Amino acid sequence: MKFKEYVELYDVPMLHPRKEKHINPKTNREKTFRHQRVLKTKIAPEDRTFKNLPRYANDKPKVRFTEWLLIDAQKRSSDHTATSFGKSAADGKWYGWSHRAVYGFKKGDRVEGESGAKKVVYPKLPDGETDWDNGKYEPDFTIKSDDQAKEVAMRFADSVS
Repeated sequence: MKFKEYVELYDVPMLHPRKEKHINPKTNREKTFRHQRVLKTKIAPEDRTFKNLPRYANDKPKVRFTEWLLIDAQKRSSDHTATSFGKSAADGKWYGWSHRAVYGFKKGDRVEGESGAKKVVYPKLPDGETDWDNGKYEPDFTIKSDDQAKEVAMRFADSVS
């Protein structure tokens, strides 16, 4: 006798809702109703990465990466309005992103080179303007705490936006 193996399925909200047209009973006019679709997957949250992000045949993603990696987007202070960083419940990393790039930082990661995640100081030119071409980056470092990973993710999001 063979037993079916029990596999847990996880629901992930999809990008594009299902659209249906119905007659609105209040106005007797046709109206478009949107229903949230979900993707059922066997991939557990701790096993999710950008490499196994579900995609259509034309290589466009089926779900948002923030939903796939269970990223809780954080609000910034009043001087910033964008929510372009957050912590992933799936892998414990702090992610920073914009329309150009996404990267995750965690305790123990090494930040090297002229990275957008480092602090940079721009010198002044003789006429008083900022010299944007010759910035001085802080030395290479290893992320030592969760709070530092959050700061680095915020700095990365600012630099790539």
